[in-house]
Amino acid sequence: MKGADRVPRVALAGGVVLAILLAFTLRLPQRLFSAAGRGAVHRLDGRAAPGEYRFRWSDDASKLVFQWSIVGDRLIGAVTSPDTGWVAVGFGGEGPVMYGADIIIGYVDAHGAHVRDDFANTPVTHVADTDLGGHDDVLGAAGLKDKGGTTIEFERALAARDSTDRPIVAGQMHVIAASAESPDLMAYHVEGHKAVALLDLFKGPPARADTGTLLPDHLTDMQIAIAAWMALLLVIGLHGVASRWAEGRTAAPGGASDERTAVAVALMVVLMVVELAAFGSFAVGVVVAWPVWYLGLALAAGMLALAGVVVLHSRAFVHWETTRAERDDGIPW
Repeated sequence: MKGADRVPRVALAGGVVLAILLAFTLRLPQRLFSAAGRGAVHRLDGRAAPGEYRFRWSDDASKLVFQWSIVGDRLIGAVTSPDTGWVAVGFGGEGPVMYGADIIIGYVDAHGAHVRDDFANTPVTHVADTDLGGHDDVLGAAGLKDKGGTTIEFERALAARDSTDRPIVAGQMHVIAASAESPDLMAYHVEGHKAVALLDLFKGPPARADTGTLLPDHLTDMQIAIAAWMALLLVIGLHGVASRWAEGRTAAPGGASDERTAVAVALMVVLMVVELAAFGSFAVGVVVAWPVWYLGLALAAGMLALAGVVVLHSRAFVHWETTRAERDDGIPW
């Protein structure tokens, strides 16, 4: 392999390696698997992956999100908050306020998730079920805290085990979600960190198909660096490989050159379609405010397709031997 051929191929290989690395830093394999499974596999890992839960309810004011599925005789749920302290969801209760609610509450620290079963013994306070002579009916739990907030996942039985539990039954049920910046389970949430709804936990509202995104709206500095180098190497590699292929080493007799030109024309048509689709979707996305990652991806795809059209046209149809000769003769093209 000569040096002229080696550089684009090495660049292309490097771009592919960086693309694989970026995919893993963005957890794309896991996201794709979850999207393909559409909730078929549930894991208590503190991550409420897209498609993992059947139902989803969110509150725009507090940014609290409650997702859940009914699996056999259990309710499997996840409550997410932008806060970094405790997060809770409560079921039932006669009122006033939260009195009588069956509460799942927890927080995440360096040692992991700490989740317990509480009961609202007054309108504004709650205590552990075990302090009231009941049982802790959290069958499993996990949590995750990052700069985006806190998520607590849990499992509990549908049936009530003691007087401090509320059974999960068909029909509308009072559901409370709340959170705080403090991990102290007795710390009161401030105004705006609470949401209340009447939900039928057996019917929905269903989770939208587009719940969550395949790619995040914001990348870390490391991911931006990987993406930039990946794009640079891929452009260099694809440009070089396509150029060498389209130009060819020699014009073999018997129509080989014409056959190569026909393939180049077909590829140019495909790239032009991709280019128009990418730029068109970018324009639409700007108007309807689609996610930033989608706009960037569409624009990059359009530019790459445009570059491919230019490369194929110049290498397949421009007489480079004449151009080189004129350049060597001192004609400044």
